[in-house]
Parts: sequence; structure tokens; C-alpha cells
Amino acid sequence: MKTAYFQCTAGISGDMILGALVDAGLDLEDLKEELLKLHVPFDLKERKVMKQDICCTKVDVSVEEGHVHRHLSDISAIVENSHLNGKVKMKIMKIFRRLAQAEAKVHNTDVESIHFHEVGALDSIIDICGAVIGLDLLKIDKIYCSPIQVGTGFIKCAHGVIPLPAPAVLQLLRGVEIYSKGIEKELVTPTGAAVISALCSNFGDIPSMNIEKCGYGAGERDLDIPNMLRIYIGESDSEDISSLKEGEAVRIEAGVDDMNPQFYEYVSKKLFSQGAREVYVQTAFTKKNRIVSILNISASSQDVSKLLKIIFRETTTIGVKVFRFHKYMLQYETVKIPTSLGEISTKIAFFENKIANISPEYDECCGKAIEYDIPVKKVYDMVKLSADSYIKQKYNRGI
Repeated sequence: MKTAYFQCTAGISGDMILGALVDAGLDLEDLKEELLKLHVPFDLKERKVMKQDICCTKVDVSVEEGHVHRHLSDISAIVENSHLNGKVKMKIMKIFRRLAQAEAKVHNTDVESIHFHEVGALDSIIDICGAVIGLDLLKIDKIYCSPIQVGTGFIKCAHGVIPLPAPAVLQLLRGVEIYSKGIEKELVTPTGAAVISALCSNFGDIPSMNIEKCGYGAGERDLDIPNMLRIYIGESDSEDISSLKEGEAVRIEAGVDDMNPQFYEYVSKKLFSQGAREVYVQTAFTKKNRIVSILNISASSQDVSKLLKIIFRETTTIGVKVFRFHKYMLQYETVKIPTSLGEISTKIAFFENKIANISPEYDECCGKAIEYDIPVKKVYDMVKLSADSYIKQKYNRGI
């Protein structure tokens, strides 16, 4: 399985990704040929630059465009009307949807209302599309990434002066290990954060692989450290799970044998509000054959301290166990499935490049069931029936 590992010791940006891919062997003319399928005016040039005596590739994107703000629908039209292959289109739109969701969260609005500033410009669109196309041309099956160094200080943007890392960047990197050495520059751009968070399977150490190529993508500024993004490309032998997304998480386990069971609903809501991803209760027998409830919480390691405070304040347990574990997940994206009842959000999960599961959003189905006074199971059936033709049209494949 062809594997790529990004080493982000000086952060990550769209142009650094392109530079690293070209430096590792991506043919710039092949990349240009694919990007022309977007039917937008641009030019790409590569040049060699030195970063602390290390030779790197800098890819410059040139466009003839004023300052244009685009909505997600505008970018979707560019991508969907292009002649790129379906898999590439899907990944590109996954990145832009992540960006829109992050911006919507930061500005407390909905995704449709978000208008991209810098990221909506043609050069950023070329950066994102070029990254996806480049990885596809290099036939990369799986992407890993190191912990990411972020900058500190402030930066001026369309929204005014904002702190670094930018709020949208932090939202995109939720669950990703980051660190800082105090460099007062923007090291991670929204474009770089969106690409790596959307496409990377796991953040951490270098996976077991036979390295075949190495590339260095240059950043714009000169820093006290080499301002470059390094990529390793090689073969790994885990083809059987190549389509799965990997991640690290923790499980918190608390034994409770003397608490009113009605309290679990309240405790669960508080845990979810502070970052818990799963909360469930199991029944077990203790060493004295007393029945005990085991409260289980799965979460990111960065949320453990907040969750422990809730557990000790809101339950009667006097001790917990914390386990770190590795997890595998299906790749999925959330789409709006058109039905006779209106559009309903639905998760489409993939395994080995095929549709593995279709899961309509429960709350939306319940809302439609109440609105039209029909059983919720009928709403589920209608969504799944509509999903088949929608999937064939969007992904060029059936269920």
C-alpha cells in the first residue's frame, strides 16, 4: 500500500503541500493538465529555494482575479462542473465542507451563509484541488501526519486582527496533537489545516514503511528553523485496512454502585457538552457480588481533565481508570439526500472504495415524522430508497 507521511515541524499550508509533492516526484505538467479541468485561469511555477541549507521546492500559484468572496455553493459548482474524476471531486468537497463547518462554528452561523475570504480566492482553490489531485497522481493510498507545530501571536485578516492559531484552524485541528515553540508567525493556514485534517488517517509517529521518496516543500518566510514541510512516501503492508481511518483516543471507566440511576441522563449531557464522544453504562458484579454500574466514556486525550471534573463532581465514584486505545473507523461524509419530505442529512460510509453504510440523521427523521404524521421507520425507508439514485449520480457507484 502506497503511504505518505507529512512531517509538520514548521506547520503546514497549501503551497507547502504542493511543493513537497512536486519535490517528491509529482510532475508539475501532469498536475497542470488535471487542474485545467476546473476551467479556471491559473498558472503554476516551481523553483528551488534554500531553507537553512536544505534545498526545497516552492510552488507558486498565479491567478488573474480580484478579491472575490465565494460561498460553498460557488466552489461546489466549480468542482462539480469540472471534468475531474469522481473520487477526486469527493475529496475536494470534503475539504471545503470541513472549512465551511469550521468557519460556521467560529462565527456562529450556518454553513450556507459562510462566504470564504482568502480560502475562496482562486489561488487557494488551486492549492486545495492541487493537493488532492497530486496525491491521486502519486497513487497515495493512505496519509499519516506528525503532530503539527502552530505559531503564536496575531495576524491581520478579513475579520480584523485575530490570535494565532486562527480560530478556524483550531476548529479544524480538534483532536489533532499540536505544539508550539513560540514562533510568532502563522505556521498553519486554514487551507493546510483543512487538507490534512480531512485526508489524514492518523496523527502521530511515522508508520512502519519502506521509504522510497522524500520531498521538501518550502514555506514563504525564512524562520529560525527550516520553514519547510517534509513528506515521506513509501510502501506499507497493511492493505487489508487501507480504507479505514485511524485515530487515538482514551476511555474513562468509573464504577458506581450507590447512585440514583436517574442521574445518568444529566451526567451524560454534561459529559457530552465537554467533549465526550461516547457515554454508556454497563452492569457488572463486584468482588462482593454486588451489582455495580460501570460508566464508560470515550474522548480525546485533551478533554480528559474536564471530564474527570464532571465525573468526580456529579457521580458517587471515588476512582476511575483511564485507558489509551487505537481505533479504526470507516471513512464517511454527511450529505443532504433529497426526498419527497425535503432534504435529510445522511451519513454515507465507505469501505474499500465502496458504499458500506447509509445512516439517516435520527433527529431530522423524527422531525419529518412529526411534521407529516408518519412513522419514523417509514421516513428512514424513504431516505434509503432515495439515497440509491443519489449515490449513483454523485459517486458514480451504487450501494
